Amino acid sequence: MIARAALIAALSVGGYAQAAVPQHIEGMSRTTRAHAEQALECSRKLGRDPTLLIVADMRLPSSAQRLWAIDPRTSEVVLRTEVAHGRGSDPDRSGRASVFSNTPGSLMTSVGLYAVSEAYQNTRDGSTRRRLDGLMVGFNDAARERAVVLHPASYVRSGWAGHSEGCPAVSYAVMDQLNERGLDNAIIWIEGDQAGLSQAIASCSGSKVRNRFRWPWQKLPIRPEWKPDVSDAVNPMFEIQAEGFCPVRSDLVWFSREEPLYASLAGGRWPLEKWH
Repeated sequence: MIARAALIAALSVGGYAQAAVPQHIEGMSRTTRAHAEQALECSRKLGRDPTLLIVADMRLPSSAQRLWAIDPRTSEVVLRTEVAHGRGSDPDRSGRASVFSNTPGSLMTSVGLYAVSEAYQNTRDGSTRRRLDGLMVGFNDAARERAVVLHPASYVRSGWAGHSEGCPAVSYAVMDQLNERGLDNAIIWIEGDQAGLSQAIASCSGSKVRNRFRWPWQKLPIRPEWKPDVSDAVNPMFEIQAEGFCPVRSDLVWFSREEPLYASLAGGRWPLEKWH
């Protein structure tokens, strides 16, 4: 037994053993935890070993502490707090996100796995913010075009979060904590009830699909299939003006949902490529 423990310790030091998401996280559902673990595995398969996993469960009300920051190296929850969802995702203004979209101009939250990318300073309030790269085609890969970023906002505070333009906004104090913690090698998983999300993250992680339990009368809302065309490729100036920054522009290329593409790490960026 002693020899076995020593071997495990040696492997851990050598980087072969990896910690994971904690087995039990206060306030987090089993489905969200399972998806977060799959997101971590997906990220590792795509070439990145994150030092911080941020999980936001948009199925919970905006008054709840529905964002967790987890250190996967130690399986420790280092932060739990409030986070805003897009006002387009809450058409009834009930405090709950009920619909999600990847469409530019929708003002909705996009679910799925994101890589936290480069930092920039907001010219309006001087805060340090982070651009996000959506890694799941059809779910959140339009994040750059939509100017979806991780940023602080005055409408997020203890016990309450207002509506963003689609960004996962946190309080100024929390954003300072996250910046101090280090976001250069961080990923974000945003949970939400959207058809196909469980299958997509399970496929990338190489694990089994873990669907949320529902009674027969509890069904996902039916949404029309979105097929982007040239008219969808617009520059969301209202978001740029509201947030005080300019997103990085690139050629817009649309991909079929029948052949989902994921991202791989290359030179610090995550270009899209087909996942085998």
